[in-house]
Amino acid sequence: MTALTNHVISAILQVLAFTLIPFIFYLFRKDKTISFFKYIGLYKPSGKSIVYVLLIVILFLVAGVGLAVIDDGIRAMLLSPNSVTGQLRLMGLSATTILVLLIIALIKTSLAEEILFRGFIARQLIARLGFKTGNVLQATLFGLIHLILFWALTKSSLIPLLFIFVFSTMAGLTIGYIKVKHANGSIVPGWVAHGVGNMLSYYIIAFVI
Repeated sequence: MTALTNHVISAILQVLAFTLIPFIFYLFRKDKTISFFKYIGLYKPSGKSIVYVLLIVILFLVAGVGLAVIDDGIRAMLLSPNSVTGQLRLMGLSATTILVLLIIALIKTSLAEEILFRGFIARQLIARLGFKTGNVLQATLFGLIHLILFWALTKSSLIPLLFIFVFSTMAGLTIGYIKVKHANGSIVPGWVAHGVGNMLSYYIIAFVI
């Protein structure tokens, strides 16, 4: 239970840390007519946006897992002992491991990242630069952060790292588009897509392929 407790604490701390930046900006807003949750997009979206993101999850899951299966470099990077999927594989398949996987996939990565990137960074960039430029920039930043993180953890070669960059950037671009165009600015569909996609890909990569 120690490992599970550590992951719960880590997930909570990451969500709080990623929420702190938009909260500080919110405190200095002159317009306080909207709540903080509304400000970061944490509210009920339109129903069709959930359908859209679930279709997107299937497409990205097939593409991502498919490339991991056929490319040795990508698979080696994703199964590195320092990666999330590599750590899950080392833990072995058990009830505790599944709980850890769910905490990481649904809370630590997806919720924290959607609050910061789509709830705050995308909001600020789109408001200042327009939808197309702002969405591309937030998605590119999202891809760069993942590239740097994977390089720091795995020291992988260029091709697998480029895969991570392109894959993450396209995911961020698509989720940002759905947020603005179909979800009335809500980050919930992005959270669903990000969380479900991570959950399924973590399991398949760690325990199936």
